[in-house]
Amino acid sequence: MTVRFFEVTAAEGSRFTGFINGVHRWGLPGGLCPVCQASPGGLGEAYPSVDLSGWAHRADLVEARQEPLEEYERLRELVRLQVPFEAPLRPGAEFGPLTGKASGKWSALDLPSPWTLVMRTETVDLLREAGIALRASKMDLRFRGKTEVDLREIELHCRGRLHDSCFPGGRERPCERCGRQGGSYPDAPVLDGSTLTGDLDLFRLRDYTTIIIATERFVDAVNRFGFEGVVFKELPVL
Repeated sequence: MTVRFFEVTAAEGSRFTGFINGVHRWGLPGGLCPVCQASPGGLGEAYPSVDLSGWAHRADLVEARQEPLEEYERLRELVRLQVPFEAPLRPGAEFGPLTGKASGKWSALDLPSPWTLVMRTETVDLLREAGIALRASKMDLRFRGKTEVDLREIELHCRGRLHDSCFPGGRERPCERCGRQGGSYPDAPVLDGSTLTGDLDLFRLRDYTTIIIATERFVDAVNRFGFEGVVFKELPVL
């Protein structure tokens, strides 16, 4: 059976105003490449389940900053020993609970930023009962107003890439030093089927870590429960 995939984006309208002003507790610094003069960043790459509170080098990951690429690489390899799963760990990758202020009206699922997916706890429970495997972490939020909502951040791992054919002018060659491959997200994205592992119903793309992808199984479960807050756009696969 062919698996269908969908890009997840925020629903629009006055009923969908959930907003978070916050960051995760720890994060890798940026790493300025001496060859391409850019940082091969992974905005959106976040692992709230990774607790670095007892780690000897945690103080090096508190301040957001730009470092030479070699320093970022040194810290990345130290952190990799603390991460119990495969992950790119690009510059700016974050760890630990999302901490900050929250406001607005919260739906069953929300994207307070395009790359951050949060759900009400009861939404997580129902989706899990429907067979959807979710990594969901508590957040350290202060709510504006009297109403507090029990929210969980969904941890999204990186899988899959876009197909080279969806870049009309051709895809940029990766930097020979840092591997950064630039280029704007295409208007008509196509997934590269050879890079899709099929082990997750929710994930973010490896080459565009701000883009969240769901399988048809996840979409069907959300629609069956009538959950609101996000919308789905099917993407072709080659």
